[in-house]
Amino acid sequence: MTNEEIINILKTRIAVYKAGVKAGLWSDINTDDAKSLMDYIFPKSGFIALYNLMLEFMRREHKDLTGAVFFLFKLPVQQEKEVMDYLKKTPTDMSQLIDNPMEYLRNRDTIVTDHSMSYVRIGSLKDTSIDNILRLCASHYLFSITNGIKAYPYFD
Repeated sequence: MTNEEIINILKTRIAVYKAGVKAGLWSDINTDDAKSLMDYIFPKSGFIALYNLMLEFMRREHKDLTGAVFFLFKLPVQQEKEVMDYLKKTPTDMSQLIDNPMEYLRNRDTIVTDHSMSYVRIGSLKDTSIDNILRLCASHYLFSITNGIKAYPYFD
């Protein structure tokens, strides 16, 4: 993956998480000041610890998606490794990646999609680019967050 693709993954994950928190679809892991705690426990890598906490929280939110399917917060192992390697080399303040989560999702919602009221398959990484998968994710999560429903996209 390119650095641009990795940054877009990070931005989309953060946008979906923050927009869902603001819409009340899930709770905020930072209500108990998790960032300060992670920075205290892991002085050099607190941002990675907080990122991993957010990933695990969102994976639990998607608990019905199991087996060989992937979704925004669970990519194939090699891609997750590339994202983590990028974060290790490039310390990133996740809170500064995007200013307005809903605006970011709206800007990425550029592919016409059929929305669903439940989980929806959006394709395969073998058949489409990571950018298209991220745009489809943005579209479906935007629909989900806007309508207050848990209709999550997944792919294989």
